[in-house]
Amino acid sequence: MNKNRFTEGDLLDSLTAYTAHSDELNEVKIGEWTEMLNQAEPISLSDDEYEKFVTALNSDPDLAALEGIKKLLKRKNTWE
Repeated sequence: MNKNRFTEGDLLDSLTAYTAHSDELNEVKIGEWTEMLNQAEPISLSDDEYEKFVTALNSDPDLAALEGIKKLLKRKNTWE
């Protein structure tokens, strides 16, 4: 595995207002989207599961869970 890493300066050198947006990084053609969608497995929910899902989306986030996710993301990677 290559251990060479980009510095912050390397990454920022070519950054402009036009290249800073993620939509500028890659264009996906309609055919590629169609192929991906055809390969995707559909998700089927019962009425009860659907109601629980919608309720979860519309409810306030669990702050304790968010703090746990923050701690998890701040941990050092095991492969480093």
